[in-house]
Amino acid sequence: MIDDLLMNLNISDVAVHEIFKRDTERRVVQPLYAQRLEILSMEAMTAFRTRVTDALSAKAKALEMRIQDIGPGSFQNYAQNAIKLQTPDEFLLYSQKFADALAIAQKNRSLPGGVVIVFRGTSGRENSPFVAVIKAEVQEGFRRHSVDGVLTTEFVNDLFMTKATRLYKIGFMTCASGQIESQDQWKCIVFDHYIALNNREAAAIYFYEGFLGCGFKEDSAYETAKFFNLTKEFAQKNIQDRETRHNLQDSLYTYVKNDQSPTFTVEEFTERHVPSQFRDQYQEFMISRQFPNRAVRRDTTDLKSKLRRRRFKYDGNIELSVPPEAIANGMVTMDVRPEEDTMKNEITQVTIRAPFLKET
Repeated sequence: MIDDLLMNLNISDVAVHEIFKRDTERRVVQPLYAQRLEILSMEAMTAFRTRVTDALSAKAKALEMRIQDIGPGSFQNYAQNAIKLQTPDEFLLYSQKFADALAIAQKNRSLPGGVVIVFRGTSGRENSPFVAVIKAEVQEGFRRHSVDGVLTTEFVNDLFMTKATRLYKIGFMTCASGQIESQDQWKCIVFDHYIALNNREAAAIYFYEGFLGCGFKEDSAYETAKFFNLTKEFAQKNIQDRETRHNLQDSLYTYVKNDQSPTFTVEEFTERHVPSQFRDQYQEFMISRQFPNRAVRRDTTDLKSKLRRRRFKYDGNIELSVPPEAIANGMVTMDVRPEEDTMKNEITQVTIRAPFLKET
């Protein structure tokens, strides 16, 4: 789907502005606006187009996202208006709104400034209109060039979007059908080097949510895996008693893998399996990690390897690998007790209620 949206990418107008980190009073610093549109050589335009398509088509780093903010003041509305502009000069002036919006979205002073590249054109099978914005951080580096026939090394501190770096983010919004007045026809692709299919939270929220007005699409496999991983993380970090922690993790494996209900919720799992003294803390933890407060369709596609076996590690480089079902049905039990003689060390007594087959 993403590759279809990027097909036949043609870029017509490019404006390059610059934004800055907030001042010491956390106020927005006035962006530095472009005075004219960029005039790129054929070689430069080819390189620019390649950077964009390579980034947006990288499936592990680019995702199609759900547009959740529409109407006046939203990125989608700005894109819709920018497409309608008739002349390059009109686009140049209007593109300042994108730089302003990004500067406002960067609320944290730790966020660096950078180059803001606003461009429009057409793409896709039907040559649909699009507007895109790149936030690129500048870098220091060296370049070699000839002065009067003599090769000279020059230090520069304003490099951006080089082939070797990924210090940039891209928001690409297009009306795939060409019906720009139909808000439900718009699509958005977001590139962020830190984003990954199995770790979407690494993406910069200020960029995809605060600036682009987008959110992640509902994905049952991803959300099921996120629920599983977050619940394990909560148990490991917050439940000190080993037996209580193991019981909750045993319940988690059974609940995710074997429960026959097609959907699940945090509230349901909390009531059925989380010890009463941890319920409020667990639900607050899930909210803080932005897990949805709604029913999620159970899909263990992304958890197949994790659900196949449970692994326990002990001191002395000792590991135990067990199918979750063997623990759930009592075929394997692990009892922890202190060493009787010293009362300092622990003994884990593993009981396997199954015949021995062979040594591997």
